[in-house]
Amino acid sequence: MKITYEQLYRSYPVFKHLLDQPLPIQTTLKFQKLVESINPHLKQIEHIQTELIKKYSEDNDDGSVEIPKENRTKFINKLKNSLEPKITITWDLLKMAELGEQISISVRDLDTISYLLEDYETMAIL
Repeated sequence: MKITYEQLYRSYPVFKHLLDQPLPIQTTLKFQKLVESINPHLKQIEHIQTELIKKYSEDNDDGSVEIPKENRTKFINKLKNSLEPKITITWDLLKMAELGEQISISVRDLDTISYLLEDYETMAIL
């Protein structure tokens, strides 16, 4: 399956959340393997983000960093461009039922990972 770095970037917090949820064992193991396989890509995203922050930010007197207004558009555009490439992940689509009955997940988070779910569209209609 091909996904963009942006999908991965937005999905990662949901994956971390799911790893803390009471999922069926097979589903938990599947998510764990997925997270392990995407870690190198996440490190690449973090590296890109860090480099862009260094390039476009300024240090404040209190030790924090801030991207000045005049650099924000450049920063956002560069970050968006860096998140466009696609990567291939190994993943067999899950059925919603494989997430189990006790899972706690927001509608927004479920939509974020919908590309991993075989029956998301049909379940969302019900």
